[in-house]
Formats: sequence, structure tokens, C-alpha cells
Amino acid sequence: MQINFVVDGRQVAYTRDNFTGTALILTPDGPIEIDSALNPLTHFSLKLVKNSVCRVYDSEVRIEKTRPLLFAGFRSSKYRIFVNDVLVAEAEG
Repeated sequence: MQINFVVDGRQVAYTRDNFTGTALILTPDGPIEIDSALNPLTHFSLKLVKNSVCRVYDSEVRIEKTRPLLFAGFRSSKYRIFVNDVLVAEAEG
């Protein structure tokens, strides 16, 4: 899954591997790791909404992942991306 958006005039992308759980923000300067496949909390969580915050260039980027209550591993999650608390992208996958 990949979601493209703009931060400080530069094209970046949020990407997540559904098999390993690895999540990255891909920038022209290199990737920024959000979730690692080696971290157990990437795979096991009881929370329905997960917020990940990181700094990209001079802006704060927040990725909000909302998973369904029932059969979460088999159903699509909703993703919302905020740059400086402004919604810039939404996707489901």
C-alpha cells in the first residue's frame, strides 16, 4: 500500500507492507521508518486507533491508522495523514 502526499513542497509517500507490517515514509532524501517488522508492538495491539508522529523536513507528520473492531487482520484499515494538523491524504487498504 502506498499513499502519496506533499510536505513542504516536496512529494513524499507513506508505504506499508501488509505482510511484514513495516511502514516507511519515503522522501527524496531517504526513507524514515515508522514501524519495524522486528518490533512486536507492530504486530500485536489492542488499540483501534494508532497514531504515529514523525518529523519530515520542517513539518510534523501524523499517520492515523484505524482498524476495524472485528476480524481486524482480515479487513481493511483506514489511514489518514496529517501535516501540521491539516488532513492531506486519506486511504483504505
